[in-house]
Amino acid sequence: MAQNELSVRLYGDPVGVLTQPTGRMVFTYLPEAKDALSVSMPIRTEPYQHDVCEAFFGNLLPETHESRKLIALRFGANPNSTFSLLAAIGYDCAGAVSLHSLDEAVVSAQWHDLECRELSASELAEHILQLPRQPLMAGVEGIRLSLAGAQDKAAICMVNNRIALPVGGTPTSHILKPAIEGLDDTVANEYFTMRLAKHMGLPVAPVEMREVQNIPFLLVTRYDRVISADGARIRRVHQEDFCQALAVRASAKYQNAGGPNLQNCFDLLTRTNRPAQDRNVLAGAIIFNFLAGNRDAHAKNFALLHDGSLRFAPLYDLVATAIYRKLDASLAMSIGGKYDPADVMPRHWQRMCEDSKYSYPFLRGLLIKWSEKLPPAARALQLALEQEQLQAPVSERIVDFIQQSCDTLAKRMKAAETGSSRSP
Repeated sequence: MAQNELSVRLYGDPVGVLTQPTGRMVFTYLPEAKDALSVSMPIRTEPYQHDVCEAFFGNLLPETHESRKLIALRFGANPNSTFSLLAAIGYDCAGAVSLHSLDEAVVSAQWHDLECRELSASELAEHILQLPRQPLMAGVEGIRLSLAGAQDKAAICMVNNRIALPVGGTPTSHILKPAIEGLDDTVANEYFTMRLAKHMGLPVAPVEMREVQNIPFLLVTRYDRVISADGARIRRVHQEDFCQALAVRASAKYQNAGGPNLQNCFDLLTRTNRPAQDRNVLAGAIIFNFLAGNRDAHAKNFALLHDGSLRFAPLYDLVATAIYRKLDASLAMSIGGKYDPADVMPRHWQRMCEDSKYSYPFLRGLLIKWSEKLPPAARALQLALEQEQLQAPVSERIVDFIQQSCDTLAKRMKAAETGSSRSP
């Protein structure tokens, strides 16, 4: 096998070849390719050059340099080379993409037997503790998978409601996320925020809060995987985040770093098979993130699903970051040109709608509705979690923040309405 060529496969079938002849990547679709990797990379005979390749393939990898360095050290790869890292760990990526040597046997079955090795409590606890030094469990026998993002995490399988490691190339079914060092109760924070979004009618990835040997962690069911009814088989579903779909590198995921803005996100959803519905979900997500204090809602935290049609994926990575004073309070994507939430007035929401060709009267109704309904919903969820014996101190801080942000929004909406009614 040539050391600078990788077979890129979708659902196990080769769709193209990724090469790196001179330090810069080139991707070429095979003549028989039927499905595109990305809306930013439609099937064509002309090769895609490095910048587009880096935007799509680079977004499959962990983002932090430390994680890349540790993975590279384990596999003898180049931490600064997307190609080299994917050659090492690209066997199971987000969606249905995998990267292989050109001479590796093709396994194109849609369904895979769920072959796993269950972990004991002590093994699981040790793996979690090692994640900062062993990202994605790199180095554990048989584990050669990749997940994007900046947080320590691992992709695992669930067997008989027990956590297990995949065997023989089995796709993973869940993502395990431990607490973020230096921030209080991030596991409970994300669990509460995700549950609240679901309670408000937003589509979210299912989450569960667990602990092992007093180590809390979050289990997130992968929406890009499907388990058979008998629980014995698993298949991949292709997906891509908005940075990939918009051909933007992970390093530019924030708008103020040159990344996508909300207009870009609304425009992207005009290309799905249900644009009106998906754009309404995005509008609800923007409002929820604003009111619940999820300031880190950047373009990599939104995704598209390719599952026979193109649609907006369920929401994920919802965390009330605003309760942590040490974190940047700025919005990842501005609303009407404003990054500071304290500066966002009704006219800025209106400007966002005008820029995105979205109905402001409809959004205005959503803003009023959510400012009324979110605080009691948050308190009801807090009570429900107490009854489930999942009480966490962080939930009170989130509820208090939501009450304040909703009160502020309601006052501003009322003032704007009063002001407009008095204008000539």
